[in-house]
Amino acid sequence: MDVNRTQGIAPVQNQSGGNTGRERHPDDQRDDAEQERPRDGDAFEIEGLAAEITPAAQRVLDSLAAEIEPLRRQLEMAREREQNLREDLALHAFLPVPGRREFLRELNHVLNHLNDLAALPSIAVLHVVNADDVRRQYGRAALDRFLVHVAQGISRLLQPTDVLGSLGGSDFAVILLGADTLTARERAVGITRSLSASPLSEGGAQLVPRLITGAAEISAGSSADATIRAADADLLRNA
Repeated sequence: MDVNRTQGIAPVQNQSGGNTGRERHPDDQRDDAEQERPRDGDAFEIEGLAAEITPAAQRVLDSLAAEIEPLRRQLEMAREREQNLREDLALHAFLPVPGRREFLRELNHVLNHLNDLAALPSIAVLHVVNADDVRRQYGRAALDRFLVHVAQGISRLLQPTDVLGSLGGSDFAVILLGADTLTARERAVGITRSLSASPLSEGGAQLVPRLITGAAEISAGSSADATIRAADADLLRNA
């Protein structure tokens, strides 16, 4: 409805097509049009109903909008901080790989979608045996650099569908979507051999990573923790 357009009121017809009341006088029609026309302020429409904003009401709305805008900016900033915190939690404190929490989330995602995979995937666990030796001989900073070197070395040998993560300390794990348990063990052994041929130079010394590995199938009905324990048990048998 256009509230700025003068409209007359047509007489109501009865069922027989005749008038139900007297003919409206032109002055009556002008009075009705005047009632429909807003006297001041802006007109707007809510769910098809015409309404009027007076200057006083407009000032109140403007005041509320001025109060809401800072709150909206604060909400946006809070959401950005939340996203940053989520990203920080996903990554390890200093290693260029996901931390344990994020890795477990990825493993649970695989467990929940096993029916979508052509074959059952596997997980490989890799433990850096000489990490404590590096810590005692060269210090904490050297250990951090050593573990970063190991993480980067593992990453270079993975396929695009593999997921690498840290389990904490000197333990790493890899989700191998396209590998059964036997293939996972073979690939883990290949990683250890490659890393042993790529030492880290530290204070004139060559720090050679020494790893032991284990693997387990990611099967339906198992949990993320149980799957990791199975791979860790296989690692202990190979130690």
